[in-house]
Amino acid sequence: MPIAVEQLLTPEINRPARYLGNELGAVHKPWDGASIRWVLTYPEIYEVGASNLGHIILYSILNAQPRQLCDRAYLPAADLAAKLRDSNTPLFAVESRRPLTDYDILGFSLSYELGATNILEMLSLAHVPLTWKERLDRGLEDPIIFAGGQTATSNPEPYADFFDFVALGDGEELLPEIGLILEQGKAAGLSRRDLLLDLAQVPGVYVPMFYDMADDGSVHPNHPDVPARCCAASPNRCPPTRSAWFPTLKPSTIASLSKFGAVVRAAVASASPEC
Repeated sequence: MPIAVEQLLTPEINRPARYLGNELGAVHKPWDGASIRWVLTYPEIYEVGASNLGHIILYSILNAQPRQLCDRAYLPAADLAAKLRDSNTPLFAVESRRPLTDYDILGFSLSYELGATNILEMLSLAHVPLTWKERLDRGLEDPIIFAGGQTATSNPEPYADFFDFVALGDGEELLPEIGLILEQGKAAGLSRRDLLLDLAQVPGVYVPMFYDMADDGSVHPNHPDVPARCCAASPNRCPPTRSAWFPTLKPSTIASLSKFGAVVRAAVASASPEC
């Protein structure tokens, strides 16, 4: 059920508009019309997170997929975080204003190492167990939790206890594929473990529960049905150009409360090793 946000955003809450999801270009898809419901989060306060181009590109791409819904969430400022804890209210997504636990999958952009503690803070505020082992025992009561971004791709191991999977490399084509696998698995009634086993077959998806670290730091599979090595997606997954992705950015979300004012973001080039 949606949270009564108006009861939280009282006059003592600074800049309440950043929690409303009403920017020009924000996508509000019908909740009941979606088979898989995502939340993409940037683990910083709104002014920083909503200014990140990669975050908005993935949000736009997922909302362009049929039967997929994607909302956003950000690290609340200290005043709202305290109010959420005092009232035992879970952290919510800004578009649908529903608790993060209502969604099927929750993704974090991990762009730098210190962002990891903000991720743990957001999981705690959302009433989601912090580790994949705790969540595994609860089945699908909690959303699937994953991370992507430069830091997660370059070395996921320091954070492996906290994520059900890590998306390696660019997500523009990988995330829609993940969404289709989750849709099929959900329709088939798969368990959390079996869903993650299906995801582990996808190039670019690293599922820590199926791998163990040796004393020398190398990582080896502990399950016979997962790849011996988990690498970023093959270059041939990428289209010749990214022009097919850019139409999903029209209109691009405008972060009206951004540190840079009202801005429209656009990518002019990519340094991705995948393309």
